[in-house]
Amino acid sequence: MQDLLKNNNIPVHLVTPPCRDYSWLDFGLRSTILEDHDYKFIQDYLDKAEPNIIYHLKDALHCTYTILRVPDSQELMICGPVIFTEISPSLFQDVIEKIKIPEKQQPVLQGFYLSLTNFHSLPTYNNIFLTLGNYIFGENQYDIIFNDFNDMDSWYETYVHYSNVENSQMTIQMIEERYEIESRILDAVASGNETKAMNIICKAASPNLPYRLNNNLRNLKDYAIAFNTLLRKTVEQAGVHPIHIDAHSNQNVKLIERASSPEQCRAVQLQIVRNYCRMVREHTLKDYSLLTQKIMTYISTDLTADLSLNAMAELLNVNASYLSTLFKKELGIPLTDYVNRQRIEQAKKLLVITDFPIKMIAEKCGIPDIYYFSRMFKKRTGSTPKVYRENAAREHKL
Repeated sequence: MQDLLKNNNIPVHLVTPPCRDYSWLDFGLRSTILEDHDYKFIQDYLDKAEPNIIYHLKDALHCTYTILRVPDSQELMICGPVIFTEISPSLFQDVIEKIKIPEKQQPVLQGFYLSLTNFHSLPTYNNIFLTLGNYIFGENQYDIIFNDFNDMDSWYETYVHYSNVENSQMTIQMIEERYEIESRILDAVASGNETKAMNIICKAASPNLPYRLNNNLRNLKDYAIAFNTLLRKTVEQAGVHPIHIDAHSNQNVKLIERASSPEQCRAVQLQIVRNYCRMVREHTLKDYSLLTQKIMTYISTDLTADLSLNAMAELLNVNASYLSTLFKKELGIPLTDYVNRQRIEQAKKLLVITDFPIKMIAEKCGIPDIYYFSRMFKKRTGSTPKVYRENAAREHKL
């Protein structure tokens, strides 16, 4: 049952009260900002928690915690905090005015919010605990209570003492965690491991973005553009030639700027990471000699050029026999076979994503003889270009 919560990025703790320390509850927020804070408010609430009840509790910071007693045990399961709304600059300002946090402590609260899982759908969160409740207590054998503990929370004491800590360890830790997550994503991209990169992103909380601007969407776009720059340098270091990176990177910036909502911006960023992973898998050249790298880059740059062995040898000012031997040694196939494979792979893409006539596709792939193109295509794919396009269209409709 803990896996269900962890897979949805919901923090979960199994505790047996009373606990000596509850600072883990809010990642140390209150103990960092408030002097001599003892979390008595949560202990008071836990003492009152009854069996077969799931408590959804909301605090003054718009955070939700979920608490339930484990059957036949003294343990309590405490889940959260999570939030259900974007903490926009205006909402953030409302919070700090409401609980009167000094300006020097506001970055700590800011960092806290940015570390939380944001459930954009309250029903999704509730359904998780309905599933959990049915599993733990049995269907229709428990109650659900929605409540606040604002009245018990230290933010609402008559006189609030704020800590004078200038550089919070919590803030430092959150910054370190953000950079560590980014580093893991970049490592996955460098190896072309799309699955690993997606898992890291999905399990991580939203990137810790500072509220420097007034528009949350603008913040997300600026972060996405900055991260795109990190990604392009990563794939270049992974051995992808800049000619493949440049146009792709510029297109990414355009896609980011077109995003009309935070959700759309996040979706674009996920797709950007996927595309860079695929670029590494398709175009990385780091394992090849410099001469072979030049050949492969030139071929992928212009499939309509004269890519014969003699033409390539003349272009690179090397002996044709030496070039042929080197290329086959490093790639395992002759240069001519490699060129034909690249041309057919490009043709397959154009047959699927365009409605160009087959003759035009053949020409764009460097094979102007339509009959020769069709024979070569069928030999390598098992079907004619026309049948391949029809099958691809049929699969797309499914």
